[in-house]
Amino acid sequence: MELTDKDLVIRLKQNDEVAFEALFRRYYRYLYSIAVQYLKDPVLAEDALQEIYLKLWVNRSQLDELQSVRSYLATAMRHQVLNSIRDNKRAILRHITHQASQSDTDTTTEETLLFNEYSSVFREGLRKLSAQRRLVFTLRSEQGLSNEEVASKLKISINTVKVQYYQACRFLRDYLRQHAGIEAMLLIMAAFCS
Repeated sequence: MELTDKDLVIRLKQNDEVAFEALFRRYYRYLYSIAVQYLKDPVLAEDALQEIYLKLWVNRSQLDELQSVRSYLATAMRHQVLNSIRDNKRAILRHITHQASQSDTDTTTEETLLFNEYSSVFREGLRKLSAQRRLVFTLRSEQGLSNEEVASKLKISINTVKVQYYQACRFLRDYLRQHAGIEAMLLIMAAFCS
């Protein structure tokens, strides 16, 4: 007889490693699919998954066996994904660029098609920004320059950089919400405007 999630959580709270392994096996694919859907990189998805399970083990005594462990893990994974996007935005951008440059024969999966559509909408939104706002956004987000470095490079005030960057992020957030949906907006804005 297979143990319920509630039984496994009770055993996990008693430091039962077998219960931990059972929860790991039960939810691994589900959590991995969440991570890879947003991070688009199997290595980053695996790292996020390891972090979630490490946190599950470390915080096992605080679990509530009456709450859904599946929901707990999914919520933890979404938070981990956002942190990972923020911390790995350059790697994700490289992956986006690589995916976008693949030949048409390589872009047959639904995920790749959707991803290419999001990238296209994002690039279209970037083109709608004024030249200076687009440059400020690109220098800050893609090249990782600080406000001070952008101001020095463009010979404008730091306050102007902050305002231009904020307005670019706000425009792109709204543009993505209207043209690509919430998933794309979360992915791209967490990567660039955090």
